Amino acid sequence: MRLERAFVIYETEVSARARLVRHGYTPEVAAEIAVYLGQCTDLPDFFPDLQAGARAERFEMEFVELDDWFEAAPRAKSVRDASLVWSIGDGIRFYRGSSVAALSRLAGFARFGAPPTTQHLAQDKFACLALARASGLPISPTALMEGRERLAALGDLPETGPYFVKPNRLGAKIGIFADSHCASLEEATERAARIWERYRDRALIQPFVVGDDVRVSFLDLGGEFAAQLGIEQLAKDPRGETGGEFMTMKDNETLSGARNDSGGRGAFGKTREAAFIPRMIDLKASAAPAARRAVAEIEAHARRLARTAELRDYFSMDFRIDAQGSPTFFEFETGPGVTIYDFQSYLARVHGLTLGAALARGMSRAFARSRRIEEA
Repeated sequence: MRLERAFVIYETEVSARARLVRHGYTPEVAAEIAVYLGQCTDLPDFFPDLQAGARAERFEMEFVELDDWFEAAPRAKSVRDASLVWSIGDGIRFYRGSSVAALSRLAGFARFGAPPTTQHLAQDKFACLALARASGLPISPTALMEGRERLAALGDLPETGPYFVKPNRLGAKIGIFADSHCASLEEATERAARIWERYRDRALIQPFVVGDDVRVSFLDLGGEFAAQLGIEQLAKDPRGETGGEFMTMKDNETLSGARNDSGGRGAFGKTREAAFIPRMIDLKASAAPAARRAVAEIEAHARRLARTAELRDYFSMDFRIDAQGSPTFFEFETGPGVTIYDFQSYLARVHGLTLGAALARGMSRAFARSRRIEEA
């Protein structure tokens, strides 16, 4: 049996905004949250490349909007033994895509990406941190807040700042403002309350980690694990809202959905001028002692966490490294933005492939795995 058709399921910004408004969010806040789905907005630009990659691997690729999947599923089920299902994006709270993985498992489809249980977990940063800590990865002490109420903690927050506050289940820098970096615990608590009042999301309070953001990207095309990892540092740009100290929602709203690093943007970003064009630095190519240390430690951490969390096919992780190259883990994603600049940079640098060719090969490998006993 070989793969003949891949169904690509995606939720659009339009449908996400409408759903959020129906549930009581203001149109302004609904639009902010829907930016999280930027890669879905950008996806149609990649249809020709994705379909060409699929045909090169001798299967067809069909694109279905998330809200249409219930109607399409009965037809798809008739060819399920030769089909695979992929939902773009992870999580269940604000993005509903991981429901597709669970329903596809129920219906007996082969799937591309992490198991449904892991996809449900991935949008919860606190849960990701707890799993990472149990796996031996270095994390920051973290308090989970609902408004001004502290619900749980991983380790003990220091009594003095500075602190950093961010939403627990929102990505794309949503809810991260310039004043998310704050001096006192009282200020941090007020920032957490603002996140709850504006987005109805819990918040994390952590010590502010001075350093540089590092994105770890992975797509399994059959090579050795470490050789397939992309480990890239986001170059700090003084034109950012905080002068490069960290990325904010204002910085990112023009980049979410970006087709590439030339600044092509999705719906929300079209009305805003990009503050800067992001630049990724390949740490694996650097001879600097701090970079070598960061790469060695991050490779070991990524291997351990990927096995514990059952990450497979493709994923990303976020770390921050200090001046000596010592990494601190922050989160993983089971559905990283494959159309966004960082994943595009990784594919070109590590695999030397376009998105369509790379995903098609990865899907063929995933389909070949689908009859293993673990998939039962």
